[in-house]
Amino acid sequence: MSRQTHEALRLSRSFYLLLTGQVVSFLGSQVTLLALPLTAIQLHGAGPFETGVLLACGRVPYLVLGLPAGVLVDRFSHRMLLMTANTAMALALATVPLAASLHGHVSMLHLYIVAILVGAATVIADVAFLACVPTVARHPQLVQAQSRLELGQSAAVVLGLPLAGWLIATVSAPMAILADAASFLLVTALLPCVAMRPDGASPATGGRNDHQGVVRGGSIIGRVCSEAAEGALFVLHTPRLRAVTLATGTLVFCYSAYSAVFLVYLTEALRLTAAEIGTVTGIAALGAVAGSLLARPLARALGLGRVLVAALLASAAGAVLTPVLRESGWLAAGLSQLLLWAGQQVYNVHQVPIRYALTPPALHGRVNASIRTVVWGLASLGALLGGACGMWLDARTTLLLSGAPIAAATAWIYASDLWAVRTPQLAQAQAAPASAPTFSIPHR
Repeated sequence: MSRQTHEALRLSRSFYLLLTGQVVSFLGSQVTLLALPLTAIQLHGAGPFETGVLLACGRVPYLVLGLPAGVLVDRFSHRMLLMTANTAMALALATVPLAASLHGHVSMLHLYIVAILVGAATVIADVAFLACVPTVARHPQLVQAQSRLELGQSAAVVLGLPLAGWLIATVSAPMAILADAASFLLVTALLPCVAMRPDGASPATGGRNDHQGVVRGGSIIGRVCSEAAEGALFVLHTPRLRAVTLATGTLVFCYSAYSAVFLVYLTEALRLTAAEIGTVTGIAALGAVAGSLLARPLARALGLGRVLVAALLASAAGAVLTPVLRESGWLAAGLSQLLLWAGQQVYNVHQVPIRYALTPPALHGRVNASIRTVVWGLASLGALLGGACGMWLDARTTLLLSGAPIAAATAWIYASDLWAVRTPQLAQAQAAPASAPTFSIPHR
């Protein structure tokens, strides 16, 4: 690699500051990931349905706020939206340990409300963060940037989940949530140091260009709906983007049903302690690290379309092995989850940059919001279905029935021409119009 190429691919200081903030946030979020449902299980004896509802509460806001969030992100400062959302999440989470310390009890209604409030703020933060990445990393760097982000998040999971298990065992599940609240405040303090270059949308222009055909005038609601619809229609009318969105939606729907009963299965069927659960998920997180490191070499060897399919099949195999190997205890559960998480991470490293390659900068917020609305809207439905199946059947059967269909997500890739794609063309093609971006398919 020439020195000029090396310089072009070197990520900026602002990217690494953004990455640091994301890692800190993920580190804290691992605590809530375990502590919130364990609070419901330990204090209220919550079963699969209650934990499924709790998980769904965190995803339902995407159905209501997802598309409007995209309009906000294309109109307003990404930094301001991230700081506001992070502060809101910190305050909402802090009410759980506060209630536990003042009253010695946290009601299920309180937990549901906190999950909804945090989920609503997460919608804004999630879409704004995705739109931030192209403003701190240039187009040829986006796959590398996504790989770094996934690796950093995986490292946070590796450290965070055992830490979460230790905190929950030491100070109780409700009090452990304070760590997540503190992490959001730290990220908020870090964001002013991140320099974001203008990239398409801006507060001054509202993220709109004359050629986009957005209706001017009329009611605010009508204008918001028109702008939101523009992002949704772009996803719908871009075949490769539509295919990867539906594949991701299928994966997340099945995995959400799986997750709704996973902790119940570990605590009730396998009789694992909080510390052992942290160890299982810590082993699984090593798979996420491996997936982040292997994603780019695998894509060079197999091609983009084939590595997406292979990653989904590996995820399905890992999900099914957990209930199949039930007699082998926590180690087998951890190793099977390692395979599941590795597959998901390889998939995520490559599916996110596809959006950047195919989407004009001025539409990043609305396109990401449209995709998130589909994907996480399906996640809430999957969580409810998984919880209901766990109640009607049992946790092990539900894990089998929800894990195996992850493989069905590959059908969307096969049905599109993504299967034949080698690598995404991350540089903007000068000859192609913005509304019809392309992938390069170099010869072997």
